[in-house]
Amino acid sequence: MSRKALDHGFYIIDNKFILHFDREVYRKFYPVIDFASFGIIESNGSTFHYFRDKKRVYIESYMNAFAVLPDADPLDFRIVDFESGKSTSKGNDYLFDQKLPLRFDEYQVLSRYYQVAAGMVYFNYLHAMHEADIRSFEVLQAENAGNVARDKQHVYFRDKIVEGADAGSFHFLEECFSGEYYRECDHTYYAKDKNQAYYVDTIDKVFKVIKTKDTGQFHFRVIDELGYAFDGKYRYLFGKRKPIG
Repeated sequence: MSRKALDHGFYIIDNKFILHFDREVYRKFYPVIDFASFGIIESNGSTFHYFRDKKRVYIESYMNAFAVLPDADPLDFRIVDFESGKSTSKGNDYLFDQKLPLRFDEYQVLSRYYQVAAGMVYFNYLHAMHEADIRSFEVLQAENAGNVARDKQHVYFRDKIVEGADAGSFHFLEECFSGEYYRECDHTYYAKDKNQAYYVDTIDKVFKVIKTKDTGQFHFRVIDELGYAFDGKYRYLFGKRKPIG
């Protein structure tokens, strides 16, 4: 039995199958992989790998299962930014396993999640937001809550309209960004508009309406390293309501 080491715990066995730390991987791609030329381009050793053989480029990452990069040429393939999953080949640019409709240099970056290109707002380079008004579109907290935005008509979470939110008065509570530490302060926030309040978790994809009757008093405080919102009758921890007192 022949055993060819590829680094980062990968081995090719008898030019027939692939092991990663003694576990067989990528089996359904064996019919297309050229084992003799298959090798690692770059890897973080655990959750993110680029491979090539003489015909194709492959990627496995924390954003996608093992896949062939569409139309990528192994001879001219180049990683632009490994950590953010950006690569290029044959005049095409890629974000992880997705081929982009445009080149990276055609996008104006508004935040990690929103871009503007060709007269259109995009979410994550791929999803054209046809409803968004490009002239009034703004990301309210680009460094912190970069996947929440608004224009003159709508509030957006990721690439979806937040139904019922009032775009003109919607804003995050500034106290959430004061720099005072609270648990999960890098992705859980509170916001409000003239009608209602909201709990937002940018990682877990939560945009929850808080039906407070007192948006004027709705505010945020850190107590014992926990972030609470308050109105006249209730306090809210991670969006869950409890009576005050």
